[in-house]
Amino acid sequence: MSLIDRRQGLWSLAALGMAAALPLAWRRAQAAQPARPGTLAIVEKGDGRVAFYSVPDGRRLGTVPLGPQPHEMVADPQGRFAYVGGYGVKGWQFAGDGGHQLWVIDLAERKLARTIDMAPHRRWHGMRMDAQGRLYALSESDSLLARFDTPATAETPDRMIPVGGARSHYFVVRADGSRAYIADTMSGMVIMVNPDDAAFAPIKQHIGTAPEGLALSPDERTLYVVDRPAGILHALDAVTLRPRARQPLRGEAVRVIVQGDGRLIVSNQADKSLTRHAPTTLAEEARLPLPAAAPGLNLPAGSRTLYAALDDDRIAMIDLAAWRITGSFATGAAPDTAVLL
Repeated sequence: MSLIDRRQGLWSLAALGMAAALPLAWRRAQAAQPARPGTLAIVEKGDGRVAFYSVPDGRRLGTVPLGPQPHEMVADPQGRFAYVGGYGVKGWQFAGDGGHQLWVIDLAERKLARTIDMAPHRRWHGMRMDAQGRLYALSESDSLLARFDTPATAETPDRMIPVGGARSHYFVVRADGSRAYIADTMSGMVIMVNPDDAAFAPIKQHIGTAPEGLALSPDERTLYVVDRPAGILHALDAVTLRPRARQPLRGEAVRVIVQGDGRLIVSNQADKSLTRHAPTTLAEEARLPLPAAAPGLNLPAGSRTLYAALDDDRIAMIDLAAWRITGSFATGAAPDTAVLL
């Protein structure tokens, strides 16, 4: 047996052991944590705004107008500011220059605090923060990853890292910020970069037609990727990007997220469902039909409630421990990413 095969076998055995132990403990912890009331801030792409809703009753508390087609949003750990990318067009398949803004939302005051002008770079889509509170934003049109070390006050990025893709649409970043993983929709590649070092040669792995949804395992050793039009879920080694496993889905799929126990949830666009998958084999374990497809999956840290943004302009609240929809409420046009305050 080769060294690579031996390591792969050891990884699989270790992961299977973890998978066997974690679900029961996770379910017990989740059962002891009922969904708490709060405020959900939601990007409403079609209305060009962020809206605030009380949950679980869905009463709208206010809105912050932004501009055409905001898409992705992330909030700092203190819940003080949220950062929204100005994408500017309806989707990555649509023509047009796109937006050049990053909007900073004051979450306490529910107002626009300021706008960061990122021209000439456009189509700012993916937005992430690391454990140090650094902000990352991805320009799709220029395949550039920007990093802001003090985003609450910064007017310009501290780093701009060329990704080397054709249309870099979505990404995730490690907690320590040492690596970022980019889904490049036009090349069919997943690209790994070092956000602190432009001299680091990006590592590229071709996985299929158009990768989009990405998620890291809790230990950050595995990267999960959805090839959207092909409807295939991939598991890659998060150090080398070498393939580990793949699983056909229920047709076109858009997002993948990871539960606290390591199991995966996939949003199936064509099937209008959520499916839950084993972290090692990627086998489907459960299916939950939805009233409409869910392009946005929002799971607050430590929460048992998933907030799914639906294509029929609603938010569905899903109890993950019970694996059922517990309620829903109407939103503005095209809800997507959301943060729970």
